[in-house]
Amino acid sequence: MWTTGTQFLVMDKYFLYAWQGANDQVDALSELHWSVTATEVGTGWAAVVATDGAVNDKGWLEVFQNRRTIAIVQAQGEPYSRALGKALAYPADGDHMGDVVPVPSGDMYFFNATQGGDGDWPKAKPGKAPVTWEPADDSARAPTGLRFDVPRGDYQLQVRWMTEPDDETCFARWLFTPV
Repeated sequence: MWTTGTQFLVMDKYFLYAWQGANDQVDALSELHWSVTATEVGTGWAAVVATDGAVNDKGWLEVFQNRRTIAIVQAQGEPYSRALGKALAYPADGDHMGDVVPVPSGDMYFFNATQGGDGDWPKAKPGKAPVTWEPADDSARAPTGLRFDVPRGDYQLQVRWMTEPDDETCFARWLFTPV
């Protein structure tokens, strides 16, 4: 998904009703300290994915899902596919341990916080990652949200802020793992 520095939320479908994307809600998110990883939404909680301006203040957020984990990656580097691979392979030791986010329905939503919770976002489709990957050129057609089928339960958020695994690559990463 394309970002211009706005924050994104990750939450269960049961709590979408309470997020309207109104200015006061979005302003409250922007006032949170960088280390805050969740906010109360209705009767539940949403993880806050605040893009890392040290990586770039705008660009692509790539979303990956395997059997256990959902990874959101903001990366820079050439080739771009190498930067993504380094971000995904980087050890989780030393990641900032974030909040636990409940997903009681098994429907996890990831969306731009400026959007209301009533968006009609496409379901993420399972498949193999491409051998080579370059981001789409048309950010205007990028989705503003995605929906994932995940096992019901609580998800621990781990954040890796701007990291430089080599001289040509940097990334930030958010991992959601079942507790």
